[in-house]
Amino acid sequence: MFRYWDRSTGTALPNKLKQKITLIGSTGLIGSHFLEEISSDDYQSVNAITRRRISNLENKNFIKQSVHDFSDLEKMRTDLKTDVLVSALGTTIKKAGSKDEFMKIDHDLPMEISKIAKEEGCRTMILISSMGASSISNIFYSRVKGLLEESLEDIGFEEFHILRPSLLLGKRTETRPAEHISKLIIDPLSFLIPWKYRPIHASIIAKNIMFLIRENISGKHIWEGRSLFEIKKSFPPPPDP
Repeated sequence: MFRYWDRSTGTALPNKLKQKITLIGSTGLIGSHFLEEISSDDYQSVNAITRRRISNLENKNFIKQSVHDFSDLEKMRTDLKTDVLVSALGTTIKKAGSKDEFMKIDHDLPMEISKIAKEEGCRTMILISSMGASSISNIFYSRVKGLLEESLEDIGFEEFHILRPSLLLGKRTETRPAEHISKLIIDPLSFLIPWKYRPIHASIIAKNIMFLIRENISGKHIWEGRSLFEIKKSFPPPPDP
C-alpha cells in the first residue's frame, strides 16, 4: 500500500487524504496497464472514463467505469471532480482519418476535459505525451503533442507532469503494423540505443504514474530519456515512519 507524502514538509499524509484519480484513455496501451497495476489500497477512488465498458476489470470492483461518448463534455463534469487527472488519450492520424480529426482527438479533447477538471478542483495533471513533442516541430504529430503540452500548462495545474516516451512496448488491443515491426527490430538492441530513443514498456510508465501521484510535488516536470526510466531516483526517499 502506498504512503502519501507532503514533500514540502516531509510528513506522511493521513489515509483520509488519499487522492481521487480520474483516467482518460483507459483502453489504450498505457491506460490499460495503469488499471492492471493499481490496487484498492492505493487511492480513495479510481474513475476510468471510457467510450465503452472494459470487460477485463471484473475483479477490480473499486474502479468506477464512466461511459461517455465525448460529444458533450459538460455531461462529464461530475466525473471530473477529481484530485488527479491522468491523460493517456491519443490516436494515430491513420485511425483518426485526417489531420483535423487527429487534432481534435489528441489536442482539443484532452485540453477541454482538463479545463473542466481544473474548474472542479483538480490539483494534479499527468500527461502521456511523446518523444520529440514540440509546438514548433516540423513533424505534425510531434507539433500537436507540443501544442497540447503548452495548452495544459496554461490551464495552471498546481502539479503538472509530462511523460515523453519513445516507442512503447506491450500488448495493444489494436494493431499498429509499423510499430510492431519497429519493436521486433529495436527491442533486442535497445541497450545500444541512446536513452531518448530507447523503447519502454507500458507497465513501467504505469508504475511511474503511480509513483508521481504518491510524491505530491508541485510545479511542472518533464520526464523523457533516461529520467523516464529512473523517475524514482529523482526523489530522495521519504523519512522513516
